[in-house]
This record gives sequence, C-alpha cells and structure tokens, in this order.
Amino acid sequence: MSDGTIVLTGATGFCGFAILQEALQFDYNIRIVVRSDAKADIVRNNPCYKSLTRKFSPCSFWVVPDLAAEGALDEVTVGADYIIHSASPVPFSNATMEPAEQWNQLIEPAINNTLSALKSAQKSGTVKRVVITSSCAIFISPAVLGGPVDVPVTVTEETVNPEIPPPYSGNMVAYVASKVSSFRRSRQWMEENKPNFDVVNICPTYVQGRNELATSPADLMATSNILFLRIALGLTPPNSPAELASVVHIEDVAAIHVAALNKSSIPAGEYLFGQECKWNDVNDICKDLFAEQVESGVLPCTGNVPTKSVVCSKEKTERVFGIELKGVEDMVEDLMEQYLELSGLQGKNDEDDEDDE
Repeated sequence: MSDGTIVLTGATGFCGFAILQEALQFDYNIRIVVRSDAKADIVRNNPCYKSLTRKFSPCSFWVVPDLAAEGALDEVTVGADYIIHSASPVPFSNATMEPAEQWNQLIEPAINNTLSALKSAQKSGTVKRVVITSSCAIFISPAVLGGPVDVPVTVTEETVNPEIPPPYSGNMVAYVASKVSSFRRSRQWMEENKPNFDVVNICPTYVQGRNELATSPADLMATSNILFLRIALGLTPPNSPAELASVVHIEDVAAIHVAALNKSSIPAGEYLFGQECKWNDVNDICKDLFAEQVESGVLPCTGNVPTKSVVCSKEKTERVFGIELKGVEDMVEDLMEQYLELSGLQGKNDEDDEDDE
C-alpha cells in the first residue's frame, strides 16, 4: 500500500533532487513538477534517478512552465496527499544582479510560487500537509547576517524578520528578503484562509555536500557548495567578510523534508537547523582527508573566510525529528570527493581501492 502521493517542485535543483532521492527510498507516488520537457529529461536521464527507479518508477512528470500562474498546480494536486515545495530562486548563479533583477528573479517568484502552491493545495481538498523549503535567513536579521557581531549570537525559531524593502545591498540580502517575504505572506494566507492542511517550513543553514545533478565543477560552484569550494580552491577574495558559523549536510536536509510529511509525529511549524563550524576548518579537513591533492596543489586550501560568532540552533529540529546532524567533516569529504571526480582527478579513496585489488 502506498504511503501517499507527493507533488514535488524544484526537483531539478540542488535540494529538490536530493529530496527526490530521499522520497524514492519510501513507498510514495511522486509527481515531479518541472518547467519543461527538457528539465524532465535532466531528471529521467540522471544515473542516480535511473538506479533508484530501475525496477519500478513511482514517478510521473508534470510540465508547469510558470509556477506563479493562477491555478498552475491545480491539475497536478488533484488527489494528492502532500506537497513538497522546494522550487525557489537562489542567489549563487548570478552574482551581478541589478536591483530590478533582484526583485524580479528572487523576491517576486519566491512569494508567488509559494502562494500558488498553497492555493492549489486548498483547491485539491485532499492535501494534508505542505512542506516548504525555507531558510535560516528568515530568522537572521540583515544586520547580523551582513554586519559585524560584537557578542556571540544564537539564532532560534522564536523571532522572524520583518519584510525587508528594496533596495538591497547585494544578492544575499535580496535572498534573505525573498525568504522572509515568502514566509510572511504564506503565513498570512494560512491565517486568512484556514485550509484543511497545515504547513511545515524547513529552514536549513548553508547546504553543503554532493550534488548528484552536477556534471561539472561549474555545476557545483553554482550552488551553496561554492562556500566550501572557494576555500579549498583558494578562490576567496582578499578581506572576505566573515560568515555565520553554521552549515548543514544535503542528506540531512533531504531526510528532514521527507520525514516532515509524517503529521502524526512532526508538528506543523518552523524547523531551523545547522551544524556549527569554523569556515577555515575546511582547509584543515582537506589536508587531513586529501593530503596528496593538497600537496599537489589540486586543492590548494589557501582560502580565508573569517567566522563570525553567529550559530543557528539545531536543538528543536534534532529533538523533534529524532536525528543527529552529520558533521562538517562529512560535508567536506563528500563534496571534495565529487569535485575531484568531476574534475577527472583522483579521489582520496582511489589509491586505497587500487591497493586492495
């Protein structure tokens, strides 16, 4: 007997594809929403997807060119039990957005896509829960995110930012604004419409780890993985600003999204989580795990990013979901292994494997 039907948006993104991989471990029917047939082919032809669906594919593909259009998800949500709404613009692939582009490419789509999903869930009459990929950004004020921190700060789910009006000083501030506005508008919609479903907002910090959709190092660099890679590859600019001390493994993000579908054990609400880190520890971990590649200069490990004393609490999420987040070492190992693979370079375990033959 099936565990139910999931409508999944964003499956051609870093987090969305990982969520799809996780959901395929269970007995769900999955309706994958994509913007075009070409996007559907990206998933269909992916080796991981093929491996997970070789004997039986519980998936169907639904082409929806514009998630923000009125009634965009009405047809795909008919008879569905859950929506995992992971589709949302990210600021990593275009570092030079003009102010107008920031609004059109980050803020407006984040708001409208989320509201569209909620409206279609209501029309379906069958959806029990909507799980939304949100961000730690909704709890971290722009002053803390972008400015100096005089005393240590622990961020929790207790305080949500007010909406942040334009203009924005950079893409990351615009991204924060998109997540805050999307969250606040969706919460207001829920209060006003009182639908028969509830909402869980998954709020990870900077996500790191393997991206199974990536076919080149450039693909890895177009995601939040750039934050670790730029340190290991010595690509950080001089006087890089300090970053908050919190990261999370992509596998934990995916597992938490799928576990959040269980209404009997996971209450509706917001779940923040991240593993405390010091950014320059990436260099030390690489030197330990990838000594040969560091010595040869493949991973020069000369990047320098200061760490500000801002930690995102994981207490509520670990307690409610009954998990222990993976460590920073796991994130670095998995990501750098894939970087080396995609670069056509030897991974850290290759020599060990050869010695065993």
